[in-house]
Amino acid sequence: MYNFIKSHNTEIKSYLLGFFLSLILTIIPFFLAIQKIFSNHINYTIILICAISQIIVHFIYFLHLDFSLKTRFNLIALLFVIIIIFIVTFGSIWIMYNLNHHVTHTA
Repeated sequence: MYNFIKSHNTEIKSYLLGFFLSLILTIIPFFLAIQKIFSNHINYTIILICAISQIIVHFIYFLHLDFSLKTRFNLIALLFVIIIIFIVTFGSIWIMYNLNHHVTHTA
């Protein structure tokens, strides 16, 4: 029983830490956009860093993805989804970019 309570408390602490990190990583870009303290280039860079950090926080604390053997299959599935999204997105951009070249123009 004690091990169950201890593991439950550890899980709650993990979720709370993830929540507060996500909250901080959301508030920082919000105030940067509202206050405009830095130049646009620096603001975009900080917002991008916060976004990537928040993705990592969500993967670790909420989706429980890490490099352990227990979650290896989930990590491989996530990488597969990322590859498919990359192929669909950049394939669509490539098709749209070359679309005008392949259209016959009539006068």
